[in-house]
Amino acid sequence: MMTKSDKSQKYNDINKIFICLCLMFLFDNVCLAQHKNEVSVYAGFLQLKDELNQSMVYNGPQLGFRYGRNWFFENWELRYNPKIEFGTPFNRSMIAANIRFVPIDFSAMKPISQTGFRVGLNFSADYNFQAYPHQLAAFLFWHGAIGISPRVEYVFQWEQSRIKLSAQNSLAGFVSRTEYISHYFHSFKLSVFFVKPHQNMQFGSFDKYVHFNGSIEYTPNVNRNHSFAFGLEYIDSYFSNRFQSLNYYLRWKKSF
Repeated sequence: MMTKSDKSQKYNDINKIFICLCLMFLFDNVCLAQHKNEVSVYAGFLQLKDELNQSMVYNGPQLGFRYGRNWFFENWELRYNPKIEFGTPFNRSMIAANIRFVPIDFSAMKPISQTGFRVGLNFSADYNFQAYPHQLAAFLFWHGAIGISPRVEYVFQWEQSRIKLSAQNSLAGFVSRTEYISHYFHSFKLSVFFVKPHQNMQFGSFDKYVHFNGSIEYTPNVNRNHSFAFGLEYIDSYFSNRFQSLNYYLRWKKSF
């Protein structure tokens, strides 16, 4: 006759087998998913306006690099697209420096039947840093945002060519902004880049925070795995001090 300890051991063995089967199933599905890598290079024209910096508008070039990893499942697609950008906008012969870092950028997309449309959600952590050496030589401005955005795409293909229209706009996010200028605050430390953008975060939706990104992408030959795109990205954060960023860019992308 089976004792209580034997029943417990049998129950534990069944649980272990069940967990192993679940892990094998998940691992198998991940392995079966098709994947694709992408690298993109950006060249853009950046405009910055910060109310805390006397609302002065800085204009100038911005260059960027993005890596992409896409996983294709039966009914949906998962994307991971981190990127980094560097800009040097000007105002009245004064130069500024802009660094943008997006370490987290996940999108989950699902096609709608055979219509060419795809819909999904994007989750990102986006950090902007500005320095104005001619005005405030040792002060660093920042804008950190963690948010979610609905995304829609339309793909039209003829023969070997393809055009893709895409747009996404923030639904809500948590934003950290430069609160005030301290002329005695020397902020160019590595820790500032990781600590400051996560302090005093405030929640905002359309009334406080807008982040729009739209593009039109042309693929001349789908078999050659490269494409060109023109895009526009706009950030508007208007809590205590309004911050605006507008970037028109051209992008070349290579898939492999």
